[in-house]
Amino acid sequence: MSRKTYNLGSILRETNIKADTLRAWERRYDLPKPARSAGGHRLYSERDLKIIRWLLQRQQEGMRISQAVRLWKSTISAGDDPLLDDKSDLFSLSPNKLTLQTLKNDWISACLEFDEANAEKIVHEAFSLFLPESALLEIFMPAICEIGALWYQGEATVQQEHFASALLVRRLNALILSTPVPIRPEKIVVACPPEEEHTLYLLVITFFLRRKGFNVVYLGANVPIEQLKETVQKIRPQLLILTAQQLSTAATLSQTVNALHSTVPIAYGGSIFNTTPSIKRQINAYFLGNHIEKVFPTIEKILATREHYPVHSLDNPLKELYEDFMLYRPAAHIYLTTQFASSGFPLMPMINANNFLSNNVAAALYFGDLDTLSPELLWAENLLKNRQLDHIPLAGYLENYANAFLATIGEKATPLAFWFDQKIDEIQERNR
Repeated sequence: MSRKTYNLGSILRETNIKADTLRAWERRYDLPKPARSAGGHRLYSERDLKIIRWLLQRQQEGMRISQAVRLWKSTISAGDDPLLDDKSDLFSLSPNKLTLQTLKNDWISACLEFDEANAEKIVHEAFSLFLPESALLEIFMPAICEIGALWYQGEATVQQEHFASALLVRRLNALILSTPVPIRPEKIVVACPPEEEHTLYLLVITFFLRRKGFNVVYLGANVPIEQLKETVQKIRPQLLILTAQQLSTAATLSQTVNALHSTVPIAYGGSIFNTTPSIKRQINAYFLGNHIEKVFPTIEKILATREHYPVHSLDNPLKELYEDFMLYRPAAHIYLTTQFASSGFPLMPMINANNFLSNNVAAALYFGDLDTLSPELLWAENLLKNRQLDHIPLAGYLENYANAFLATIGEKATPLAFWFDQKIDEIQERNR
């Protein structure tokens, strides 16, 4: 992928600097450092353009050019990027909230209509008007959340949601490719734990870290524990960052942390830790915070101390039941599918429902707290209602699900069955 370059004339028009002044800066201070074409003409990068603007801004603030250059070089030597500390905190927003809202709404409409050309045009406009961080945090990430909510409410299809997500992932990958060469010595590995396929949050963190000059190794979705361990041992990063968006993958994240906590400092984040904060006490790693603005001070603190998170071990009263559940899960699924087969219930939706619920039950048992499963059941209940599928007997399905594990595990499954009985009563009470 080629990166945008400017010739001398373009730079002069963009900045209103005089050609003699710019040549003097390059000759005396070696700043900026344009490349040369085959014919010997200067070729300025986007970063060169930003450096010139930064120096001009310092002059407007009263600095001599020699002072501005010293400030630049001392900041670089300290491992920071002056461009990221300038104007502009990464999270400062344009005051034009109306434009932000309009762009967000227009992009949502384009995505729902599968209008790729218009969606890309809106993306280009947004990134030309606002800092990339502002565009992502105030337009496109909220837009993805709104499209997800429309799907949940039965007002958008999964294809529309996937189309929008794919466009944003593609843009984030392009943004990451366009970031400057790392100026900081620390290496940071970022990855999703086993079974976690949602990478948007991870890509945003990767982009922001690259913008701050970090050397980031992005491993993407669903990274098996052993392969991640091998990679960490080979790369020897100063920090490993993991993200999870679901209860089931919060459990695989915790298992990953337990396997690697002695080899590298680890930090983690994701939406599930905001909606179900109690599970954080089970994870032996640094929590990145509930808002992305808190992520980077946390990362800086970890890198400054390079300390591993203190390991703590909490008693899990459901540990034995968790082990039995994992052992008998296949048999219980066969039992459950057989029970429903005679009723004419479609096979694949039944298999998918069994896997979804069992993944989350296993996570709740792993964390030693079945109540962490409650938001997932409420989500499923509301999903059926929003899609006018409340004729599907959720309470009846849950009763059969609990009975399947009672039949296969025996009396040791009583705590699980009792918990489901309580939830079934709550569902029936809400539906009266």
